[in-house]
Amino acid sequence: MITTIGLVLIIIGWIEQVYRSLVRKHLSFSPFFLAMYVVGSGALAYSSFTQFDAVNASLNIVTAALAFVMLLILIYRHRRPPGAF
Repeated sequence: MITTIGLVLIIIGWIEQVYRSLVRKHLSFSPFFLAMYVVGSGALAYSSFTQFDAVNASLNIVTAALAFVMLLILIYRHRRPPGAF
């Protein structure tokens, strides 16, 4: 059940990102996509840990962490004043 929820969240995030990229022509990452990816990968990691599958759990934690770092960078770049380095 948790695996299905995680995959659905990731798919919803991808649908929004594809719409944003192809239709609206915004080529940057969407915060919604990154948030959905973090939560979905976290759910997949939790599901893998409960099934004692350490390899898949570790890989899902890495993908969740990378998406989380990208989300933090996106938030930081959005919040700083223009012209600041």
